[in-house]
Amino acid sequence: MNGIRSSFVFSVVEKYLSQVLLIGTTAVMARLLTPAETGLFLTANAVILLADNFRTFGVGTYLVQERQIDRALVRSAFTLTLLLSSFCATLTFASADAVASFYGTPELAPLLAASSLAFVLTPFSGPIIALLQRELAFGRIAIINVTSAIAGSAITIWLGLNHHGAMSFVWGSVATSALMAVLALVMRPQLSIFVPSLSHMRRILSFGTWSSLITILNMAYDLLPRLMFGKILGFDAVGLYSRALTISQLPDRMLVSALQPVVLPALSAHVRAGGNLKEGYLRGVSLTTAVHWPALVMLALLADPVVHVLLGPQWMAAAPLVRVVALANLALAPAFLTFPVLVAAERIRDALLASLISLPPSFILVIGAAFISLEAVAASLLIVAPLQMAVAYAFIRPAISLTWRQLWRALRPSIVLALGTALPPSFVVVLSGQGFALDGLMTVLAVAGGAAGWLATLLSIEHAVKGELVGSFRLLLDRFARARVPAE
Repeated sequence: MNGIRSSFVFSVVEKYLSQVLLIGTTAVMARLLTPAETGLFLTANAVILLADNFRTFGVGTYLVQERQIDRALVRSAFTLTLLLSSFCATLTFASADAVASFYGTPELAPLLAASSLAFVLTPFSGPIIALLQRELAFGRIAIINVTSAIAGSAITIWLGLNHHGAMSFVWGSVATSALMAVLALVMRPQLSIFVPSLSHMRRILSFGTWSSLITILNMAYDLLPRLMFGKILGFDAVGLYSRALTISQLPDRMLVSALQPVVLPALSAHVRAGGNLKEGYLRGVSLTTAVHWPALVMLALLADPVVHVLLGPQWMAAAPLVRVVALANLALAPAFLTFPVLVAAERIRDALLASLISLPPSFILVIGAAFISLEAVAASLLIVAPLQMAVAYAFIRPAISLTWRQLWRALRPSIVLALGTALPPSFVVVLSGQGFALDGLMTVLAVAGGAAGWLATLLSIEHAVKGELVGSFRLLLDRFARARVPAE
Protein backbone atom coordinates (compact mmCIF):
# COMPACT_ATOMS: atom_id res chain seq x y z
CA MET A 1 0.00 0.00 0.00
CA ASN A 2 2.84 2.42 0.81
CA GLY A 3 4.29 1.91 -2.68
CA ILE A 4 0.97 2.80 -4.32
CA ARG A 5 0.34 5.68 -1.92
CA SER A 6 3.84 7.02 -2.60
CA SER A 7 3.13 6.82 -6.34
CA PHE A 8 -0.09 8.79 -5.84
CA VAL A 9 1.76 11.43 -3.82
CA PHE A 10 4.45 11.88 -6.49
CA SER A 11 1.83 11.95 -9.24
CA VAL A 12 -0.28 14.52 -7.38
CA VAL A 13 2.74 16.77 -6.76
CA GLU A 14 3.78 16.49 -10.40
CA LYS A 15 0.34 17.25 -11.79
CA TYR A 16 -0.21 20.14 -9.40
CA LEU A 17 3.07 21.73 -10.45
CA SER A 18 2.28 21.08 -14.12
CA GLN A 19 -1.18 22.56 -13.76
CA VAL A 20 0.19 25.64 -12.02
CA LEU A 21 2.50 26.10 -15.02
CA LEU A 22 -0.39 25.52 -17.42
CA ILE A 23 -2.64 28.00 -15.63
CA GLY A 24 0.16 30.57 -15.50
CA THR A 25 0.97 30.11 -19.17
CA THR A 26 -2.71 30.29 -20.12
CA ALA A 27 -3.19 33.47 -18.08
CA VAL A 28 -0.17 35.17 -19.68
CA MET A 29 -0.93 34.06 -23.23
CA ALA A 30 -4.60 35.07 -22.88
CA ARG A 31 -3.32 38.61 -22.49
CA LEU A 32 -0.84 38.36 -25.36
CA LEU A 33 -3.01 36.61 -27.96
CA THR A 34 -6.48 37.50 -29.21
CA PRO A 35 -9.35 34.98 -28.99
CA ALA A 36 -9.01 34.47 -32.76
CA GLU A 37 -5.27 33.65 -32.48
CA THR A 38 -5.99 31.30 -29.59
CA GLY A 39 -8.76 29.63 -31.57
CA LEU A 40 -6.39 29.26 -34.54
CA PHE A 41 -3.86 27.36 -32.42
CA LEU A 42 -6.53 25.24 -30.73
CA THR A 43 -7.90 24.20 -34.11
CA ALA A 44 -4.42 23.15 -35.27
CA ASN A 45 -3.87 21.44 -31.93
CA ALA A 46 -7.09 19.45 -32.33
CA VAL A 47 -5.76 18.01 -35.61
CA ILE A 48 -2.42 17.16 -33.96
CA LEU A 49 -4.07 15.50 -30.96
CA LEU A 50 -6.20 13.29 -33.18
CA ALA A 51 -3.10 12.13 -35.04
CA ASP A 52 -1.15 11.74 -31.79
CA ASN A 53 -3.72 9.42 -30.29
CA PHE A 54 -3.49 7.20 -33.35
CA ARG A 55 0.30 7.30 -32.98
CA THR A 56 0.27 5.99 -29.41
CA PHE A 57 -1.84 2.95 -30.46
CA GLY A 58 -2.20 1.85 -26.85
CA VAL A 59 1.44 0.70 -26.75
CA GLY A 60 2.15 2.32 -23.39
CA THR A 61 -1.05 0.91 -21.90
CA TYR A 62 -0.10 -2.55 -23.14
CA LEU A 63 3.33 -2.40 -21.49
CA VAL A 64 1.76 -1.28 -18.20
CA GLN A 65 -0.96 -3.94 -17.97
CA GLU A 66 0.79 -6.98 -19.51
CA ARG A 67 1.41 -9.65 -16.89
CA GLN A 68 4.95 -10.49 -18.06
CA ILE A 69 7.26 -8.50 -20.32
CA ASP A 70 10.79 -8.98 -21.64
CA ARG A 71 13.31 -6.93 -23.62
CA ALA A 72 12.14 -8.30 -26.98
CA LEU A 73 8.58 -7.17 -26.19
CA VAL A 74 9.77 -3.66 -25.30
CA ARG A 75 11.81 -3.51 -28.51
CA SER A 76 8.72 -4.45 -30.51
CA ALA A 77 6.75 -1.74 -28.69
CA PHE A 78 9.38 0.87 -29.59
CA THR A 79 9.46 -0.29 -33.22
CA LEU A 80 5.70 0.01 -33.61
CA THR A 81 5.71 3.45 -31.93
CA LEU A 82 8.49 4.64 -34.25
CA LEU A 83 6.70 3.43 -37.38
CA LEU A 84 3.40 5.03 -36.39
CA SER A 85 5.07 8.28 -35.33
CA SER A 86 6.92 8.55 -38.64
CA PHE A 87 3.68 7.95 -40.53
CA CYS A 88 1.81 10.61 -38.50
CA ALA A 89 4.62 13.14 -38.92
CA THR A 90 4.68 12.64 -42.68
CA LEU A 91 0.90 12.77 -43.02
CA THR A 92 0.54 15.90 -40.87
CA PHE A 93 3.29 17.74 -42.76
CA ALA A 94 1.95 16.72 -46.17
CA SER A 95 -1.68 17.63 -45.38
CA ALA A 96 -0.99 20.99 -43.74
CA ASP A 97 -1.88 23.04 -46.83
CA ALA A 98 -5.03 21.00 -47.48
CA VAL A 99 -6.30 21.51 -43.92
CA ALA A 100 -5.55 25.24 -44.10
CA SER A 101 -7.41 25.41 -47.43
CA PHE A 102 -10.45 23.68 -45.89
CA TYR A 103 -10.71 26.42 -43.26
CA GLY A 104 -9.77 29.16 -45.70
CA THR A 105 -7.00 30.16 -43.29
CA PRO A 106 -3.44 29.94 -44.69
CA GLU A 107 -2.01 30.64 -41.21
CA LEU A 108 -2.94 27.09 -40.17
CA ALA A 109 -0.42 25.44 -42.51
CA PRO A 110 2.83 26.48 -40.75
CA LEU A 111 1.33 25.56 -37.36
CA LEU A 112 0.61 22.02 -38.52
CA ALA A 113 3.94 21.64 -40.33
CA ALA A 114 5.95 22.70 -37.28
CA SER A 115 3.86 20.53 -34.95
CA SER A 116 4.77 17.42 -36.94
CA LEU A 117 8.31 17.64 -35.51
CA ALA A 118 7.01 16.46 -32.12
CA PHE A 119 6.01 13.11 -33.64
CA VAL A 120 9.64 12.36 -34.45
CA LEU A 121 10.68 12.84 -30.81
CA THR A 122 8.00 11.02 -28.82
CA PRO A 123 9.00 7.39 -29.68
CA PHE A 124 12.11 7.85 -27.55
CA SER A 125 10.21 8.87 -24.41
CA GLY A 126 6.91 6.95 -24.63
CA PRO A 127 8.13 3.37 -23.99
CA ILE A 128 10.46 4.49 -21.20
CA ILE A 129 7.71 6.39 -19.39
CA ALA A 130 5.39 3.35 -19.75
CA LEU A 131 8.05 1.14 -18.13
CA LEU A 132 8.49 3.65 -15.30
CA GLN A 133 4.71 3.65 -14.77
CA ARG A 134 4.68 -0.15 -14.65
CA GLU A 135 7.41 -0.02 -11.98
CA LEU A 136 5.45 2.71 -10.11
CA ALA A 137 8.54 4.95 -10.42
CA PHE A 138 6.46 8.13 -10.38
CA GLY A 139 9.19 10.17 -8.71
CA ARG A 140 11.33 9.94 -11.84
CA ILE A 141 8.30 10.53 -14.06
CA ALA A 142 7.57 13.70 -12.08
CA ILE A 143 11.07 15.02 -12.75
CA ILE A 144 10.72 14.35 -16.48
CA ASN A 145 7.29 15.93 -16.84
CA VAL A 146 7.75 18.97 -14.59
CA THR A 147 11.14 19.91 -16.03
CA SER A 148 9.80 19.58 -19.58
CA ALA A 149 6.70 21.60 -18.72
CA ILE A 150 8.81 24.43 -17.25
CA ALA A 151 10.92 24.60 -20.39
CA GLY A 152 7.89 24.48 -22.68
CA SER A 153 6.05 27.20 -20.76
CA ALA A 154 9.10 29.46 -20.70
CA ILE A 155 9.61 29.15 -24.46
CA THR A 156 5.90 29.67 -25.18
CA ILE A 157 5.72 32.85 -23.11
CA TRP A 158 9.01 34.21 -24.45
CA LEU A 159 7.83 33.72 -28.04
CA GLY A 160 4.45 35.25 -27.18
CA LEU A 161 6.14 38.33 -25.76
CA ASN A 162 8.09 38.61 -29.00
CA HIS A 163 4.90 38.63 -31.07
CA HIS A 164 5.06 35.14 -32.60
CA GLY A 165 1.32 34.68 -32.08
CA ALA A 166 -0.17 31.18 -32.27
CA MET A 167 3.20 29.72 -33.31
CA SER A 168 4.42 30.36 -29.75
CA PHE A 169 2.35 27.44 -28.47
CA VAL A 170 3.63 25.14 -31.22
CA TRP A 171 7.34 25.71 -30.59
CA GLY A 172 6.74 25.41 -26.85
CA SER A 173 5.12 22.01 -27.42
CA VAL A 174 7.97 20.81 -29.66
CA ALA A 175 10.53 21.91 -27.05
CA THR A 176 8.60 20.00 -24.36
CA SER A 177 8.67 16.80 -26.45
CA ALA A 178 12.41 17.14 -27.13
CA LEU A 179 13.31 17.61 -23.48
CA MET A 180 11.06 14.73 -22.40
CA ALA A 181 12.96 12.40 -24.76
CA VAL A 182 16.34 13.52 -23.37
CA LEU A 183 15.27 13.25 -19.72
CA ALA A 184 13.63 9.86 -20.25
CA LEU A 185 16.93 8.50 -21.53
CA VAL A 186 18.73 10.03 -18.55
CA MET A 187 16.29 8.48 -16.07
CA ARG A 188 16.38 5.02 -17.67
CA PRO A 189 19.48 4.78 -19.86
CA GLN A 190 18.78 1.45 -21.57
CA LEU A 191 19.58 2.12 -25.21
CA SER A 192 19.15 -1.57 -26.06
CA ILE A 193 15.36 -1.18 -26.06
CA PHE A 194 15.68 1.03 -29.15
CA VAL A 195 16.91 -1.85 -31.32
CA PRO A 196 14.09 -2.56 -33.82
CA SER A 197 12.25 -5.85 -33.43
CA LEU A 198 9.06 -7.38 -34.81
CA SER A 199 9.02 -10.50 -32.63
CA HIS A 200 5.96 -9.58 -30.51
CA MET A 201 4.25 -7.27 -32.96
CA ARG A 202 1.12 -9.40 -33.32
CA ARG A 203 0.41 -9.33 -29.56
CA ILE A 204 0.84 -5.58 -29.36
CA LEU A 205 -1.22 -4.94 -32.49
CA SER A 206 -4.09 -7.05 -31.15
CA PHE A 207 -4.31 -5.07 -27.91
CA GLY A 208 -3.43 -1.77 -29.57
CA THR A 209 -6.23 -2.02 -32.10
CA TRP A 210 -8.89 -2.10 -29.38
CA SER A 211 -7.14 0.50 -27.22
CA SER A 212 -6.59 2.87 -30.14
CA LEU A 213 -10.17 2.63 -31.32
CA ILE A 214 -11.33 3.61 -27.82
CA THR A 215 -8.85 6.47 -27.59
CA ILE A 216 -9.56 7.79 -31.06
CA LEU A 217 -13.32 7.65 -30.51
CA ASN A 218 -13.03 9.61 -27.28
CA MET A 219 -10.56 12.10 -28.70
CA ALA A 220 -12.69 12.53 -31.82
CA TYR A 221 -15.67 13.30 -29.60
CA ASP A 222 -13.60 15.86 -27.67
CA LEU A 223 -11.89 17.46 -30.64
CA LEU A 224 -14.23 17.19 -33.64
CA PRO A 225 -16.72 19.67 -32.15
CA ARG A 226 -13.83 22.13 -31.85
CA LEU A 227 -13.00 21.55 -35.51
CA MET A 228 -16.65 21.91 -36.49
CA PHE A 229 -17.14 25.04 -34.39
CA GLY A 230 -14.40 26.74 -36.40
CA LYS A 231 -16.51 26.20 -39.49
CA ILE A 232 -19.96 26.83 -37.93
CA LEU A 233 -19.28 29.61 -35.41
CA GLY A 234 -15.83 31.01 -36.30
CA PHE A 235 -12.46 31.00 -34.54
CA ASP A 236 -13.60 33.49 -31.88
CA ALA A 237 -16.18 30.95 -30.71
CA VAL A 238 -13.55 28.18 -30.78
CA GLY A 239 -11.33 30.29 -28.53
CA LEU A 240 -14.13 31.12 -26.08
CA TYR A 241 -15.48 27.59 -25.84
CA SER A 242 -12.06 25.99 -25.57
CA ARG A 243 -10.98 28.33 -22.81
CA ALA A 244 -14.30 27.73 -21.01
CA LEU A 245 -13.62 23.99 -21.21
CA THR A 246 -10.07 24.50 -19.98
CA ILE A 247 -11.27 26.33 -16.88
CA SER A 248 -14.21 24.01 -16.21
CA GLN A 249 -11.79 21.08 -16.38
CA LEU A 250 -9.37 22.57 -13.84
CA PRO A 251 -10.65 20.34 -11.01
CA ASP A 252 -10.33 17.37 -13.33
CA ARG A 253 -6.81 18.36 -14.30
CA MET A 254 -5.75 19.04 -10.72
CA LEU A 255 -7.13 15.76 -9.37
CA VAL A 256 -7.94 13.20 -12.04
CA SER A 257 -4.89 13.89 -14.20
CA ALA A 258 -2.76 13.27 -11.10
CA LEU A 259 -4.47 9.98 -10.31
CA GLN A 260 -4.99 8.66 -13.84
CA PRO A 261 -1.36 7.69 -14.57
CA VAL A 262 -1.27 5.61 -11.38
CA VAL A 263 -4.71 3.95 -11.60
CA LEU A 264 -4.02 1.39 -14.33
CA PRO A 265 -0.57 0.35 -13.00
CA ALA A 266 -2.01 0.08 -9.47
CA LEU A 267 -5.09 -1.89 -10.54
CA SER A 268 -3.03 -4.17 -12.80
CA ALA A 269 -0.59 -4.87 -9.96
CA HIS A 270 -3.58 -5.46 -7.66
CA VAL A 271 -5.05 -8.03 -10.06
CA ARG A 272 -1.68 -9.76 -10.57
CA ALA A 273 -1.54 -10.13 -6.78
CA GLY A 274 -5.06 -11.65 -6.70
CA GLY A 275 -6.89 -8.57 -5.39
CA ASN A 276 -10.57 -7.62 -5.76
CA LEU A 277 -11.34 -5.05 -8.47
CA LYS A 278 -14.69 -4.00 -7.01
CA GLU A 279 -13.13 -2.85 -3.74
CA GLY A 280 -10.50 -0.87 -5.62
CA TYR A 281 -13.11 0.75 -7.87
CA LEU A 282 -15.44 1.77 -5.04
CA ARG A 283 -12.57 3.19 -3.03
CA GLY A 284 -11.35 5.11 -6.07
CA VAL A 285 -14.81 6.54 -6.73
CA SER A 286 -15.21 7.58 -3.10
CA LEU A 287 -11.80 9.26 -2.88
CA THR A 288 -12.00 11.18 -6.15
CA THR A 289 -15.56 12.49 -5.72
CA ALA A 290 -14.66 13.71 -2.21
CA VAL A 291 -12.49 16.39 -3.83
CA HIS A 292 -13.74 16.55 -7.40
CA TRP A 293 -17.42 17.28 -6.69
CA PRO A 294 -16.80 20.07 -4.14
CA ALA A 295 -14.28 21.67 -6.50
CA LEU A 296 -16.74 21.61 -9.41
CA VAL A 297 -19.50 23.13 -7.27
CA MET A 298 -17.14 25.90 -6.14
CA LEU A 299 -16.11 26.56 -9.75
CA ALA A 300 -19.74 26.83 -10.86
CA LEU A 301 -20.40 29.41 -8.13
CA LEU A 302 -17.20 31.40 -8.77
CA ALA A 303 -16.95 31.17 -12.56
CA ASP A 304 -17.01 34.95 -13.06
CA PRO A 305 -14.08 35.87 -10.79
CA VAL A 306 -12.11 32.80 -11.92
CA VAL A 307 -12.41 33.78 -15.59
CA HIS A 308 -11.59 37.40 -14.78
CA VAL A 309 -8.43 36.47 -12.86
CA LEU A 310 -7.14 33.74 -15.18
CA LEU A 311 -8.04 35.11 -18.59
CA GLY A 312 -8.83 38.80 -18.16
CA PRO A 313 -11.92 40.93 -18.78
CA GLN A 314 -11.91 40.34 -22.56
CA TRP A 315 -12.88 36.69 -21.91
CA MET A 316 -15.86 37.26 -19.59
CA ALA A 317 -18.26 35.83 -22.20
CA ALA A 318 -16.78 32.43 -21.24
CA ALA A 319 -17.99 32.65 -17.61
CA PRO A 320 -21.60 31.46 -18.20
CA LEU A 321 -20.23 28.58 -20.26
CA VAL A 322 -17.86 27.60 -17.44
CA ARG A 323 -20.75 27.56 -14.94
CA VAL A 324 -22.86 25.15 -16.98
CA VAL A 325 -20.01 22.87 -18.05
CA ALA A 326 -18.75 22.56 -14.47
CA LEU A 327 -22.18 21.36 -13.33
CA ALA A 328 -22.36 18.90 -16.22
CA ASN A 329 -18.95 17.51 -15.27
CA LEU A 330 -20.32 16.37 -11.90
CA ALA A 331 -21.74 13.31 -13.66
CA LEU A 332 -18.37 12.50 -15.25
CA ALA A 333 -16.26 12.60 -12.09
CA PRO A 334 -15.81 8.78 -11.90
CA ALA A 335 -15.40 8.41 -15.69
CA PHE A 336 -11.60 8.23 -15.64
CA LEU A 337 -11.82 4.89 -13.79
CA THR A 338 -13.87 3.19 -16.52
CA PHE A 339 -11.09 2.30 -18.93
CA PRO A 340 -8.54 1.13 -16.29
CA VAL A 341 -11.13 -1.05 -14.54
CA LEU A 342 -12.34 -2.71 -17.74
CA VAL A 343 -8.76 -3.24 -18.96
CA ALA A 344 -7.71 -4.71 -15.60
CA ALA A 345 -10.79 -6.99 -15.77
CA GLU A 346 -9.62 -8.06 -19.27
CA ARG A 347 -12.70 -6.51 -20.89
CA ILE A 348 -11.13 -3.93 -23.18
CA ARG A 349 -13.72 -4.73 -25.86
CA ASP A 350 -16.46 -3.64 -23.47
CA ALA A 351 -14.69 -0.29 -23.13
CA LEU A 352 -14.83 0.11 -26.91
CA LEU A 353 -18.49 -0.93 -27.05
CA ALA A 354 -19.39 1.60 -24.35
CA SER A 355 -17.75 4.37 -26.41
CA LEU A 356 -19.53 3.24 -29.58
CA ILE A 357 -22.89 3.38 -27.81
CA SER A 358 -22.53 6.69 -25.95
CA LEU A 359 -20.34 8.93 -28.14
CA PRO A 360 -22.23 9.12 -31.48
CA PRO A 361 -25.48 10.44 -29.93
CA SER A 362 -23.42 12.76 -27.72
CA PHE A 363 -21.65 14.15 -30.77
CA ILE A 364 -24.94 14.69 -32.61
CA LEU A 365 -26.41 16.59 -29.65
CA VAL A 366 -23.36 18.85 -29.29
CA ILE A 367 -23.06 19.64 -33.00
CA GLY A 368 -26.79 20.22 -33.28
CA ALA A 369 -26.59 22.69 -30.40
CA ALA A 370 -23.74 24.53 -32.19
CA PHE A 371 -26.19 25.65 -34.86
CA ILE A 372 -28.09 27.48 -32.08
CA SER A 373 -25.39 29.08 -29.91
CA LEU A 374 -22.40 28.42 -27.66
CA GLU A 375 -24.74 28.56 -24.66
CA ALA A 376 -26.81 25.78 -26.21
CA VAL A 377 -23.64 23.71 -26.67
CA ALA A 378 -22.83 24.06 -22.97
CA ALA A 379 -26.41 23.19 -22.00
CA SER A 380 -26.32 20.06 -24.17
CA LEU A 381 -23.59 18.68 -21.90
CA LEU A 382 -26.15 18.46 -19.07
CA ILE A 383 -27.72 15.64 -21.09
CA VAL A 384 -24.57 14.21 -22.66
CA ALA A 385 -22.54 13.72 -19.46
CA PRO A 386 -25.13 11.63 -17.53
CA LEU A 387 -25.79 9.60 -20.69
CA GLN A 388 -22.11 8.68 -21.05
CA MET A 389 -21.75 7.71 -17.40
CA ALA A 390 -24.92 5.60 -17.46
CA VAL A 391 -23.59 3.61 -20.41
CA ALA A 392 -20.23 3.17 -18.65
CA TYR A 393 -21.94 1.73 -15.57
CA ALA A 394 -23.87 -0.70 -17.74
CA PHE A 395 -20.53 -2.35 -18.55
CA ILE A 396 -18.67 -1.79 -15.27
CA ARG A 397 -21.33 -3.36 -13.04
CA PRO A 398 -21.26 -6.90 -14.54
CA ALA A 399 -17.47 -6.74 -15.00
CA ILE A 400 -16.82 -6.34 -11.26
CA SER A 401 -20.14 -7.60 -9.79
CA LEU A 402 -21.12 -4.12 -8.63
CA THR A 403 -24.63 -3.33 -7.37
CA TRP A 404 -26.36 0.05 -7.40
CA ARG A 405 -26.63 -0.06 -3.60
CA GLN A 406 -22.87 -0.51 -3.25
CA LEU A 407 -22.26 2.39 -5.61
CA TRP A 408 -24.71 4.61 -3.69
CA ARG A 409 -22.98 3.82 -0.41
CA ALA A 410 -19.64 4.82 -1.92
CA LEU A 411 -21.00 8.09 -3.34
CA ARG A 412 -23.33 9.21 -0.54
CA PRO A 413 -20.62 10.69 1.76
CA SER A 414 -19.20 12.67 -1.17
CA ILE A 415 -22.64 14.12 -1.96
CA VAL A 416 -22.88 15.35 1.63
CA LEU A 417 -19.36 16.74 1.38
CA ALA A 418 -20.17 18.64 -1.83
CA LEU A 419 -23.33 20.15 -0.29
CA GLY A 420 -21.43 21.17 2.84
CA THR A 421 -18.79 22.84 0.67
CA ALA A 422 -21.34 24.72 -1.44
CA LEU A 423 -23.35 26.18 1.43
CA PRO A 424 -21.01 29.02 2.63
CA PRO A 425 -20.11 30.39 -0.84
CA SER A 426 -23.78 30.21 -1.86
CA PHE A 427 -24.63 32.51 1.04
CA VAL A 428 -21.86 34.89 -0.07
CA VAL A 429 -23.26 35.00 -3.63
CA VAL A 430 -26.83 35.60 -2.39
CA LEU A 431 -25.97 38.18 0.27
CA SER A 432 -23.28 40.12 -1.63
CA GLY A 433 -25.75 41.95 -3.85
CA GLN A 434 -23.36 41.36 -6.76
CA GLY A 435 -24.72 38.05 -7.94
CA PHE A 436 -22.08 35.79 -9.47
CA ALA A 437 -19.88 38.79 -10.41
CA LEU A 438 -18.12 38.89 -7.03
CA ASP A 439 -15.39 41.42 -6.31
CA GLY A 440 -12.04 40.46 -4.83
CA LEU A 441 -13.08 40.55 -1.17
CA MET A 442 -16.29 38.58 -1.73
CA THR A 443 -14.38 36.02 -3.79
CA VAL A 444 -11.85 35.50 -0.98
CA LEU A 445 -14.70 35.08 1.51
CA ALA A 446 -16.45 32.58 -0.76
CA VAL A 447 -13.28 30.51 -1.26
CA ALA A 448 -12.49 30.55 2.46
CA GLY A 449 -16.08 29.61 3.26
CA GLY A 450 -16.01 26.72 0.81
CA ALA A 451 -12.75 25.38 2.25
CA ALA A 452 -14.09 25.69 5.80
CA GLY A 453 -17.35 24.02 4.77
CA TRP A 454 -15.47 21.11 3.19
CA LEU A 455 -13.26 20.59 6.24
CA ALA A 456 -16.10 20.92 8.75
CA THR A 457 -18.27 18.49 6.82
CA LEU A 458 -15.41 16.01 6.43
CA LEU A 459 -14.72 16.03 10.16
CA SER A 460 -18.39 15.39 10.91
CA ILE A 461 -18.93 12.38 8.61
CA GLU A 462 -17.28 9.06 7.90
CA HIS A 463 -15.37 9.22 4.64
CA ALA A 464 -12.53 7.14 3.17
CA VAL A 465 -10.64 10.28 2.23
CA LYS A 466 -9.91 11.02 5.90
CA GLY A 467 -7.89 7.84 6.31
CA GLU A 468 -6.09 8.42 3.02
CA LEU A 469 -5.09 11.97 3.98
CA VAL A 470 -3.77 10.77 7.32
CA GLY A 471 -1.84 7.94 5.67
CA SER A 472 -0.27 10.23 3.06
CA PHE A 473 0.69 12.77 5.74
CA ARG A 474 2.37 10.05 7.80
CA LEU A 475 4.21 8.81 4.70
CA LEU A 476 5.60 12.28 4.06
CA LEU A 477 6.64 12.62 7.72
CA ASP A 478 8.41 9.25 7.60
CA ARG A 479 10.28 10.22 4.45
CA PHE A 480 11.27 13.55 5.98
CA ALA A 481 12.47 11.84 9.16
CA ARG A 482 14.56 9.31 7.22
CA ALA A 483 16.08 12.08 5.12
CA ARG A 484 17.26 13.90 8.27
CA VAL A 485 18.91 10.88 9.92
CA PRO A 486 22.28 11.03 8.04
CA ALA A 487 22.62 14.76 8.76
CA GLU A 488 22.24 14.14 12.46
